Amino acid sequence: MRKGSFKGFTLIELIVVIAIIAILAAIIVPSMVIHVKEARASTVMANARSVYNGAKLAIIDYSSVKKIEPGEIYVGDDSGTAHASLLGSDDLSVGKYMGEDFHGHFAFRISADGCDVELAVWSNNNSISPNNQEVKPFTYEEIVNDETGKGIGSYPYLS
Repeated sequence: MRKGSFKGFTLIELIVVIAIIAILAAIIVPSMVIHVKEARASTVMANARSVYNGAKLAIIDYSSVKKIEPGEIYVGDDSGTAHASLLGSDDLSVGKYMGEDFHGHFAFRISADGCDVELAVWSNNNSISPNNQEVKPFTYEEIVNDETGKGIGSYPYLS
């Protein structure tokens, strides 16, 4: 090879660069997975809080004109209507309180005095059955490490 006619990289130089990129990827990918899980959990908790606040507003508006039983569990979806599931209460329209672009499946439980919301649950892709297995407070770890794939969480959540 003549001096001054260097036209490319050697094989060793390319292998070293590829090895450096692989090491950096091995360091970055696991931390990115953790951040993605935390971002999903944050979305779930924010949506559950929207359900909680929307249900509280609906109870305030409808308590004088609709039958709302203490301990009732309401279940709803994208339509925004929460259907009473256990005790024969009237259905509530809560969609207008959660925003027009709100999507997902939700449930909430009325408090023992019938005047407040005890907790709210939101899921991004599956309907929520009105039982205490799903309409319960979740821990932050359960929300972040959701093994069911439902993207389910509650507000308030257990710390």
